[in-house]
Amino acid sequence: MSRFRLLVCAACVACAFSACADTVYLKNGKTLEGEVIKDDGKVVVLRVTDGEITLQAADVEAIERESPLVTRLNLARHQLELGYLERATGMFEELARDNPKAPEARRSLAGAYSVQAQKYLELHRFADARAAYEKLLKLDPNGELAPHNAAQALRQLQAAEQQADGAVAQARALADAADWTGAIAAYDKALAFTPDVRAAVAPEMAQCHVKRALASARDGNALNAAADLEAALRLDPCLADRLETLYASCALPGILESLARGDLAAAQVDLKRVLGLAPANKSVLYVAGRTEEALGRVPAAANAYAQALRTRVANPTPAYTLQLRAKLEAELGITGNKWKIDTTFAELTGYAATSSGPAQKLETEHFLILHYNEALAREVASRAEAARLRIVSALDLPGWKGQARIYLHRTRAEYTAHTGQPEWTGGISKFPSEGTRSGAYELHSWQTSPRLLTSVLPHEIAHLVVSSSLPETARLPKALHEGFAVMMEPSFRHDYFLSFLRGRFKSQDFIPLADLLTRHDYPRDPEFFYAEGYALLEYLSRQKGAAAVAGLLKNVAGGAQAQAELVRLSGFASLSELEAAWKAWIMSAK
Repeated sequence: MSRFRLLVCAACVACAFSACADTVYLKNGKTLEGEVIKDDGKVVVLRVTDGEITLQAADVEAIERESPLVTRLNLARHQLELGYLERATGMFEELARDNPKAPEARRSLAGAYSVQAQKYLELHRFADARAAYEKLLKLDPNGELAPHNAAQALRQLQAAEQQADGAVAQARALADAADWTGAIAAYDKALAFTPDVRAAVAPEMAQCHVKRALASARDGNALNAAADLEAALRLDPCLADRLETLYASCALPGILESLARGDLAAAQVDLKRVLGLAPANKSVLYVAGRTEEALGRVPAAANAYAQALRTRVANPTPAYTLQLRAKLEAELGITGNKWKIDTTFAELTGYAATSSGPAQKLETEHFLILHYNEALAREVASRAEAARLRIVSALDLPGWKGQARIYLHRTRAEYTAHTGQPEWTGGISKFPSEGTRSGAYELHSWQTSPRLLTSVLPHEIAHLVVSSSLPETARLPKALHEGFAVMMEPSFRHDYFLSFLRGRFKSQDFIPLADLLTRHDYPRDPEFFYAEGYALLEYLSRQKGAAAVAGLLKNVAGGAQAQAELVRLSGFASLSELEAAWKAWIMSAK
């Protein structure tokens, strides 16, 4: 238990849930309890714990109402009791705004702030605790409504924040001294103390892993180097484009060694992980071809070699496949099983160079690329076509006809000015409005977007494939839109998001599924949308199969209700049961 914990006062008992609520009696004999927020003679909308239920008025026998204030207070208190602190506090704030002269609404809000702040303090979520205490202090400056003195608690909180700052400073000192192992351990300790420091220290900790990987690679320990690079990407996925070549160079020798000793199972497991990070890397595709040859799958080997050479397979005979392999080995400078570990970063500065004048055009079968850098455009062209092919196959969707436009803006500033998107976005897809399936399909990014090649392209192309293939994608909750797109990204992004959620869930920081599925805007931390949307679909995919999850996409876009479809697919009785199992899986997933 934290030394900074504040004791719960008996006054908080007032927040215990009362079963009082509006009661809706249905003609089939069932009853439902909640807050009736709409009753217009056609439909009755009932707010309940998991969101809202819309009923046809013709199915309702009678409604037994209580005071709207009492109903809403009890619903909010129940949310607080369940541990949904943000949702509960939001409901109390709404009540206080709507009932400014009701002492009970004001007192309940103060109690909610107090409970929220204390819980955050116990979890070492110091920034959230400070925000809650500051709201309590503004609402109750004299400490008359809540059991805790906010001013005193804020002074106590400052000591905890200073302890967190000290832990980070120690880690940074070790990093400055080039003690990468010591720095990584110190950063881990700081993260274990409070999740607040993650945004600041994760990129720094990732750099320590990269530096240690370089040292391991130079010492000939490629396996340790690859593990450190994977750890770096779980902390900072923006390093992906720069680390791809180094990672492949460190990870592939072990696969070749497995092939040489005939351990095909180990080779396949390791190759899957490397392909997940660098699916278009020439060296990775070469080793993929070698693995397919060892498995006796000659056509698959020919396809891998041809993809690396950016050509098409003519006739995948053994002789033709060997020709492709020899040509690729010559291009990569490979002799036998000798593999030189390249400890240089991918050279991306060339992608920043721009041509003068209007944008140039590069056409492929499914894309028209408008660009100011020929080398980058060709790389984007190859990866975009490969990503589209993989995505339409994975989701069993046809995709668009004709060419989608890819705009590679010169700079981030040009990208944000043209698209109106915030700077944290790496790219955006644009497509016609619902019901208009003909029109412009566009993808926008900029030349030096950190994850452009590895994950922005497949993410945004997934959005285009879904929107062009299904009739009413607006029915799909925004979080699931993003979740499907993340599923089409490389595995390092999946690892990053699952790691992100495990860290947040440990401090009980998450968006309840009922809220996630109804949000139309991004939360205060946009990573939640991507992480939770992806993790929910990944969980269902592992439980029910990828085909079932692809079916979910089609059913919801075809008119089914998302929440009901998710519950049906999961096999659980309610969204709450699904949420509990999903959270347990995230904490144990590897």
